[in-house]
Amino acid sequence: MTTLSELITTIISELNQAGFIDDAGDLQRLANLASDQTLLAATRNDALKQIEMRCHVKWLGDLYLPQLSQKDWWGMLEKLRRSTKKNFQSI
Repeated sequence: MTTLSELITTIISELNQAGFIDDAGDLQRLANLASDQTLLAATRNDALKQIEMRCHVKWLGDLYLPQLSQKDWWGMLEKLRRSTKKNFQSI
């Protein structure tokens, strides 16, 4: 089973490869907030919620990544969305 951290790392790598550097940086910033155990749970949960929102077809899903099929890209985002929901419940 892929962890949230592994999924985010993969997606950031795919975004960088396709030239979406700002989106990759934004996702990395949110991932850092979500995983920072020194922050309040509310802050970490908000970061997870922000990551989940970016998994929508009209946000990151709207980007064209030439190295992936649309099905593969949307599948990755759906896995990330599910993983953020699961992690949200565990904070």
